[in-house]
Amino acid sequence: MRVVELRAVRGHAMVAGVPLSDRTDGRTWGLPTDLVDALQEWARVAASVGPFAAVPGARPAPPDAAAEAVSRRGRQLAARLSVELAVPVDYCDPVTGHRVALRAVTRTPHPPPVPPLPVRFVDHGPPHPGDTGTPSPVAAAAEPTPWGTGLVLAVLVAGLVLLANLALAAPLITGLGPLGLLVDAAVVAGLVPALWLNRHVPTWRWAVYGTFAGTGVAFLFLAVAAF
Repeated sequence: MRVVELRAVRGHAMVAGVPLSDRTDGRTWGLPTDLVDALQEWARVAASVGPFAAVPGARPAPPDAAAEAVSRRGRQLAARLSVELAVPVDYCDPVTGHRVALRAVTRTPHPPPVPPLPVRFVDHGPPHPGDTGTPSPVAAAAEPTPWGTGLVLAVLVAGLVLLANLALAAPLITGLGPLGLLVDAAVVAGLVPALWLNRHVPTWRWAVYGTFAGTGVAFLFLAVAAF
């Protein structure tokens, strides 16, 4: 699936690494003139605001009004860009450096909710008593797959992994016993890092959950057969 990235670099709006300009007028992407102008204006304002960095262990403070306006405007333009191009868009926030994956914009009549601007870290100090560590809605906003669809995908993947693991490892268990179980465990362990890296990727995370579940159930059956 093709994904287009939107970011602002030195006062220029970049779409998939290609800078928009008055000369091209958006013809490279077939964008309307008003959207190109809005993207250029947003990039210029973003350059004047500049990024800020979070300080580990610092106390969060409300974000600057100008920075919040730039971030919110950028997300709105990214959603419109996704609709115009009919492709998913990764929005790189020029203020925070965070990446927001807009995956459902092209499939819904209205743009999905996007995460709020993270708070600015301004000084060192102990955590505020009111800070509970509740995660922000980033994952919910970036994950367009409904729970029902995701669970069905996880179950299907778990079933396929279970059958494949049993079919491939059963001869090892029959011939080598516990040693065959160790061989199967070593093969599975080699796949874990790649799966772990994809545990937060939209849609694919459900397949990762299913893979872990199917592998775990298969290992239990194989352990019973080996011993």
